[in-house]
Order: sequence, then C-alpha cells, then structure tokens
Amino acid sequence: MNIGPNVFSSASRTTLEKNIKTFVLPDKCFENRVACTWRCGNKFTIYPRSQTVSKTPVDTTGDRIVNICQDILLFTPILRKLVNESNGTYLSLQKAAETAKTSDNQVEFLKLSRQYRSIIRVCIESLQEAAAKESDGIEKNSLMSYITIFYSIECIWHLCEILYVDSIPGDIVLPFLLEWIRFHFPCHEQVAAQVLEACEQGSEDHPQYWDTVIGMIVQGRVDVARALLKLHSLADINEFKLVDNALRTMPVYSVYGGISTGEFTITWKHWQAECRSKLSGRSLASQPKLELIMRLIIGEYSAFESIRDNYVSWFDLLGGWVLYTAPWTRRRELGAAAAACAALRSAQPPAARRLLDHLVRALLDGDLHQVIHEIQQISDNGWFATHLTDILYQCGKLKIFDKHQTKLVLSLYCYKY
Repeated sequence: MNIGPNVFSSASRTTLEKNIKTFVLPDKCFENRVACTWRCGNKFTIYPRSQTVSKTPVDTTGDRIVNICQDILLFTPILRKLVNESNGTYLSLQKAAETAKTSDNQVEFLKLSRQYRSIIRVCIESLQEAAAKESDGIEKNSLMSYITIFYSIECIWHLCEILYVDSIPGDIVLPFLLEWIRFHFPCHEQVAAQVLEACEQGSEDHPQYWDTVIGMIVQGRVDVARALLKLHSLADINEFKLVDNALRTMPVYSVYGGISTGEFTITWKHWQAECRSKLSGRSLASQPKLELIMRLIIGEYSAFESIRDNYVSWFDLLGGWVLYTAPWTRRRELGAAAAACAALRSAQPPAARRLLDHLVRALLDGDLHQVIHEIQQISDNGWFATHLTDILYQCGKLKIFDKHQTKLVLSLYCYKY
C-alpha cells in the first residue's frame, strides 16, 4: 500500500468533523458568553465573561471557572507499563528491519508481532484484575472502557498479523481465520465443554444445546458438533446418522495433503452435491435443526441469514461462510467473503462494536489506508497507530512516496504518545 503526502482526503476531513465532540458547560453563568485562557501543557481554563465592558457592571457574570485538560490514557500506571514494555519490542523491531535489508527476516517480524500481542494481553489481564478489585463506580467504568479499547486493539493486531505479517503456506488463509475467530469470539465454547463433560444422553434439554451445536458448526469445530449430536436422545435415528455421516466425510484441505487446490475443489464440490441431494430429498423435514445444519454446510446464504441475530457482528460468521463456500480462499479474496457476511440482514440495532466492524472490513478488503485512518480514532493516545504502522512499514507492507518523509512520519507517531 502506498501513502502519498496528502494522506487524508476531503472525505476524511468530513468524517473527522463529524467525530468532533461537544461538551455542555454545567452552569447557567456560562450561558451568555465565555472566555478561554490557555494554561501550561495541554490545559486551558474557561470562565464566564460579561458581554459589555464596563468598570461598573450592572450584574455579575458569575464566579465559576472550569479547568479542562486532555485525559492522557497512557499515564494510567497499568498502561504506563504497556508503554515501557513495548518500547523494548519497538527497538528490537528497528534492529530486525536493519537485518532484513540483507536477508529474509520475516520469521523475526512475526515473533516481534506476537510479542506485541503478548504485551497487550498481559495489559488486558491487569486491567481486568484491577476492575474486579475496584469499588469506585466511576473508576471501575474507566477500567472497563480501557479493557474494551485494548481488547479491540489486540483483536485487530492479530488479524493484521495473519494478513500482512505471517507467511501463510500456499496463501490458504482459512485455518488462520478460524483460529482468529475462535480465539477472540469463543461463542458457546463454555457450554459445549460443560455438556461434553457431563456426557449425558438427552443433552438437548440444555437450553443452549442447539445454539451451541450450530455455533460449533459455524466456527468449523465439526468434531465438537458431532460429539454434541451423539448426546442427543435421538442420536440413533436415521436423520442424525445422515447428518453425522455428512460431517464425518467433509473434505478438509491441507497444503501438505499431497493434492492440488484444483483436485480438492472437485472433491469438495462432489461432497456438497451429495449433501444437497440429501437435503432436497426432504429426509430431514421432521428435524428442522438438522436441516439447518445441512443448509449451513452447503453454504446456503439464507441459512446464515437465519442465524445472524444470534451473533453480535457479521464477522462472527465469517469463518463458517468461507469454510462452507470456498475453503481454498486466499488472502486477497477475503474481501468478497466479508462483503457477503456484512450484507447479512439483521433485526438487531447497529452493533456497539461499530469501529471494530469497520476495521475488520477494511483489513479484509486490503485497504490499509482506511485501517490507519480508523485506528487513529481509537482513544489510546496513538499507541496502537504508532506501533502497528511501524511494523507494517518495516515488513514492507507500507510504502511512502516521498522517501525523505519516512523517518518524519514515524517520528511524528512516536512523539505523539
């Protein structure tokens, strides 16, 4: 991706203007007119001011003043530790970049990316521990807000690592995509573990049984789904055996499996044709949940649409959609899958994770320009934008037109936080 001197377009400026926050001053004395005085650093003071200049004013303008300063999130002790530890990784990355000029250093870049994620994960755990101990409501809310911010950061960093830092064999991205979804959005995993641990026939009595089975199917955990289906009280009837056999015989592609993508595609389409034939024969009409499973594994769009409201966002379904429609998908082809999943109709209101949604979509579309723009909107005082931009540049994924601006751009990011 190339970045020219004019990184932000007029459209970007319009978006920034929409994101400007408005604060209402809390006292009536500010209603008529106010004045502002800069103080040291990033602080300023607002105070009421008379509309007329007179030595003997008729009425008072009030004696309230409001001191305002930017909230520096990274000054929080827990987050300061994040800054200190990431500084060492940043310096190691600069050394690795120097080595990469004369030899392939991709493995070291991946190692350092994972090191960054490990630092973020430790920070999240520390914030969770602090939030659990905090009794003050306002402070607890602040900590929970920090957890949300850095959870999103770690989630996006991981996806960026898969798409732009890691060297994926054959560029077949599905196994890594499924791993990302399972790690960050472990829907129904706890219930599945509880049901399997109990290992009781008649497990369908659990209120979340079918949602869990479907969740395992969507996340590509076919073996877990089969194990759960065998705990159903009707597991021995033909309908259950038919679905179990379809899941058991599902082809799984491996770069090291000894067959080409073309050969696997033929095998896959033959398997799906058999599943489609069994489904059209109405042999599952008496078991609508099993019928839904068959519709999902043949990649029927309306089936994914029917379960969309069970998930917070469209990318919870992304791995399943790729798995059951085109498991040979390469990184550059993920944009089409993202568009299909993002278009799934939902009765839910817009998700609270809207920024995360935009970032995931931009990453899958390969639009790093938009990704960098979006991560600058995250309220982490520029830490994420600084380090992610740096590692992408050092990996050769970002190219700056004006070479003399390279150090300047990175320095500006570094000084920002």
